[in-house]
Amino acid sequence: MTLPKSFLAVIAKSLALLSIGGQLYAAEQQTTSNGNTVTANEPTIESAPTATAQDSEYASQANVEIILFQRLFENDGLNQKFPELTSTIPVANAVVPAENQIYAHILSANEMQLNDIYTKFQQHDAYIPFYHQAWVQPLTSQPLAVPVRIQSDASSIPTIDGRLLIWQDNNIELNFNLAFSYHSVQKSSDFPDNLNQDIATVPDIDATDAADPALTDNNAIAMTTHTIQYQSQSSYVDNQMMYFDHPLFGILVLINSADGKPLKGVSNSNNMLQ
Repeated sequence: MTLPKSFLAVIAKSLALLSIGGQLYAAEQQTTSNGNTVTANEPTIESAPTATAQDSEYASQANVEIILFQRLFENDGLNQKFPELTSTIPVANAVVPAENQIYAHILSANEMQLNDIYTKFQQHDAYIPFYHQAWVQPLTSQPLAVPVRIQSDASSIPTIDGRLLIWQDNNIELNFNLAFSYHSVQKSSDFPDNLNQDIATVPDIDATDAADPALTDNNAIAMTTHTIQYQSQSSYVDNQMMYFDHPLFGILVLINSADGKPLKGVSNSNNMLQ
């Protein structure tokens, strides 16, 4: 993935020596014949697990920080690429990050490392950042891992609801299962049938764009709310801020050690961010 220099400049100012990785959308998504998404059995939560003795040289706790943002388009035809959600995301046993939560203890705003990037998105007309959260959690094997609830304010659109499962194997693994809701605006003017969004690109949040016509044009004649499902799994390697890409939205994820030990399977170079 080719990254805009201006975007890298923002990262360099706020996160020293941090590199960026990318993840294309839905390579691993599977559906049943009736359109319902196949999901794995969810783990149960009894207590916050700890690392085994053989893994004691590696971090047993990690800070996790996430930003979600919507891309703004004026083309309602793009919606035809993504079927509406037809099944329920399993979140009954997902823990919500909170101050009194053992498994996902929420971090304060001044402990977050991506505040400058979130502000950049807020200042850009082409994107709507709508979720920014950080917490500390144990790094365990998959059977002991507990999903964390990813949920934005349901009273405003766009919104996200679902879960993120993080576990430690040879690498740190991330598995998203999310429901994304957004508005589309159909205008009286004609649009091309599709927008080319086959190549994932990290957004250039330093660029200057005009306000989105879909939100400002008086010719808008209809607004529709859509909800789609997003599933993705990837390994966290190379001490990177990962970028999960979808044509309609993007996810930035930063993971670093919370206990002073290196992350298992992650490059030792600048592994522990301060």
